[in-house]
Amino acid sequence: MMRYRFDHFVLDTRTQSLSYQGRMLNCDERILNLLLLLIEHAPEYVDKQTLLDTLWPDTVVSDWSISRLISDTRKLLKSAGADFPVIQTLHGRGYRLSAEVLSILKSESVSQPVSTPAAPAKRIHRLWPVALIIILLLALTSRLFLATDATDSLNLAEPREIKARVLWVDDHPENNLAEREYLQRQGMAVYTAANTSDALMLLAMYHYDVVISDMGRQDEPLAGMKLVDQMRRSGNETPYLLYTIVPSEAQQQLVHKHGAQGVAVDQDELYELLAQYIPLSPQR
Repeated sequence: MMRYRFDHFVLDTRTQSLSYQGRMLNCDERILNLLLLLIEHAPEYVDKQTLLDTLWPDTVVSDWSISRLISDTRKLLKSAGADFPVIQTLHGRGYRLSAEVLSILKSESVSQPVSTPAAPAKRIHRLWPVALIIILLLALTSRLFLATDATDSLNLAEPREIKARVLWVDDHPENNLAEREYLQRQGMAVYTAANTSDALMLLAMYHYDVVISDMGRQDEPLAGMKLVDQMRRSGNETPYLLYTIVPSEAQQQLVHKHGAQGVAVDQDELYELLAQYIPLSPQR
């Protein structure tokens, strides 16, 4: 059993936990396994196939699941207090720990405890029925609120069986109505924002698997480029696609330089790019 420390973070394999300044962070097992995998391979990178085989054994998932997990992990670490990059993206290859983490990473062995005191366990057992009732009441209240709030521009009472969430940023959403309807028929939840500020607010509150944006909005001819710049500076690595009219060769190069994953000029190109990040059927 090992305990790994970097800055004020501690990853403990004995307790299967991640903490910051002694405070346990609420994260699922896959995030813990991702960090452990990156630590064990450091300073080398971990390729996408190894991530898929290790983190999703006996499960068929696409690369967008990796992007989502990396994004969720970065958000968790940043919200906890990390003011430095933890995971570095090597485009086309995989991911590795950043140089900042490698310079401060320390490890130590920890022993497995012989026994666990019985008294706290009994106390938790007695309190569990009360806690369960409280959780159920809160869940019921939240469910009623979300289902009846028809004025919310983001429909949180979405179907449970959605395959992915897409945020579409365009000040003229009527121009891509057919594309959005197609994605919805494919089982995607598609949400819209008319400007950069609304998009950033939604990205800060909810998880999306892909962001699609136009290039120019209102008086800003490069609004789409500015949005991806702000996302990447904040540590948000959600796949980002530009859907524009006629991109030049220089614009194509600029898109990738600023951290976007691609640019499409028609439906076929857009669906081809999207299929790399969300599970789209080839039939349209």
